[in-house]
Amino acid sequence: MAVVAASLLVGLGWILGGGLHGPVMDARLYGQGRRVAVQQHLDEAPAGFVFLAGDSQAELQSPAQRPCGLELVNGGVSGANAAAYAEFLESLRFPHRARAAVLAIGTNDVIAKNHPSSAAQGAQFEAAGERILTVLMRHADSVVVAALPPIGRELGGRLDAGSVAPYTALLRAVCSRLGCRVTDPYATLRDGETGFAKPGSMGNGLHIAAYRPAMRTLEAEICGPVGQ
Repeated sequence: MAVVAASLLVGLGWILGGGLHGPVMDARLYGQGRRVAVQQHLDEAPAGFVFLAGDSQAELQSPAQRPCGLELVNGGVSGANAAAYAEFLESLRFPHRARAAVLAIGTNDVIAKNHPSSAAQGAQFEAAGERILTVLMRHADSVVVAALPPIGRELGGRLDAGSVAPYTALLRAVCSRLGCRVTDPYATLRDGETGFAKPGSMGNGLHIAAYRPAMRTLEAEICGPVGQ
């Protein structure tokens, strides 16, 4: 419980923190601690596992789940934006090849005060996403990317709901170049095309109320034939 609480606090720190550089540094420091656990799991996991990459939307998925009956290695880092996670992922070793990799990233890239709708911020996100996906495709037979999740209306002033769909489109553009796939495990939670979530869908405005249903949706993509 203490680890989960820390993860939530780090993730919320991105939204409630006083400035960009502080939360980025917090996420990178947290990632240093996470690296030990993630690397140990990668070292021991048999070939053909499922690797879950990304921010708190990934880390809060229970590692007890067995998508497609395969071992799940949770490599999520709460609070990480795409650039911070790219650095984290590039520091890991993959002794064995994954059957599939799933990426959930972008929530921490749509903080309103950082102007995510600007061309410069969008380009930075796309470049970082490409770095992440290049690594994942090097180490996994199949790579699936989750659309950005909706956000709770209570965080509408701090997260840019209008950037949820465009940032998902940027990930889709990267996948069109590299050969990965984008799917939406949060489709039933969305309040139309607003970028916001339906009432009751979120646990705290930032994180969805239940993660296992999202994993079941992703599983349909994960378990498909390699190269599909």
